[in-house]
Amino acid sequence: MDKNKFIIVLVWFVDVLAIWIFIPTLPDLTTYYWVSAHSISYAIVLYALFSFLFWPVLWQLSDRFWRKNILILCIIWSFISSLVMSISQIFLVFLVWRVINWITWWNISIIQSMLSDISKTKEERTHNMWLLWSLFWLAFIIWPVIWALFLPFWVKAPFWLMTWLSLVEMILVLTLLTETNKNLTPKKIKVNPFWTIIKYFKNKEVNIFLISFLTLISSFSLYQWMFPVFLAKHFLVPWYLAWYFMSWVWLIIGINQAFLLKRYWMKYFSLKQLFLITNIWIFIIFILLSMINYLPLFLVIFYTLIFFQWTVNPIYQSEIIEYTYINDRWEIMWVLSSLQSMSMFIWPLIWWLLIDRNISMFMFWAVIVFINILIVFKLVKRLK
Repeated sequence: MDKNKFIIVLVWFVDVLAIWIFIPTLPDLTTYYWVSAHSISYAIVLYALFSFLFWPVLWQLSDRFWRKNILILCIIWSFISSLVMSISQIFLVFLVWRVINWITWWNISIIQSMLSDISKTKEERTHNMWLLWSLFWLAFIIWPVIWALFLPFWVKAPFWLMTWLSLVEMILVLTLLTETNKNLTPKKIKVNPFWTIIKYFKNKEVNIFLISFLTLISSFSLYQWMFPVFLAKHFLVPWYLAWYFMSWVWLIIGINQAFLLKRYWMKYFSLKQLFLITNIWIFIIFILLSMINYLPLFLVIFYTLIFFQWTVNPIYQSEIIEYTYINDRWEIMWVLSSLQSMSMFIWPLIWWLLIDRNISMFMFWAVIVFINILIVFKLVKRLK
């Protein structure tokens, strides 16, 4: 791995680690600031909002004013905001600076574009995107360890860790990273996210890809966020035990993304085959999960689903990028990110509707994914 790629990947990993080590502090923060759980939840709600709004802005700025410059500004601001959160004794101050921290945390959009810049082929870009997402979920495995080590001492310890990590990022980027953007584009910055999404859904080259992508990630969002609730309701599994079951999901994701992509999926299957295989097997597994009432067998089938689920992001992203001009890639990457944010808003509405009517969420999504398979058969005819 060359120096530039190593620094880019390292900065990405530190950034995603910062978000996950924040989540376990939420219960203790309610006590520290003497606020309600509802109030502290705004720190999470704002995440989806700012990911939707600021992802494209930072990406466009990096297209116009060099990626390294904008990345350094984001890291400096993240360092300052993390420091203020670490020392703040007032909840409103903490929340305001957490909002600022969310804005600059979306420098991951810049990191994605930098890795795309240095990818010489479509296959290399697919592998690099897969590498990023494997590290995204590797953070899921590491942050419980960090939480266990630091949180018992002080609720603000993770925020001090974020401060020091930002400082390390700043030094590495300033001293070792070289500019990757060779296509500087002095165009007007677009800030309206909705017209961009509509534009790509009208684009006949990519609209079927986007519909199929939104369908699948919505199905994943529905079950993965509600999985502990589902286990408690249908198998009477205690909440604390359900989260242990979820930790295996993150480990499987890391193995799949880091090792199986290049050595198995991309080696033995073409992109057309991967589109079909992932959709068909997700459909079959959803059907099985809706029928199984024996917990050990249910978990085995469920964990099998994870291997197919996490082929979706890289293959869809890589193929959709292929249909866009190099200077428009920030837009389509942001649209994909926005669709994922939208799925986070969709699943709670669908979940409560299903649970009120005692409808299996897995059977519901099996039907939706079956429709998606029909879309995919049309989609693969477009593949280059």
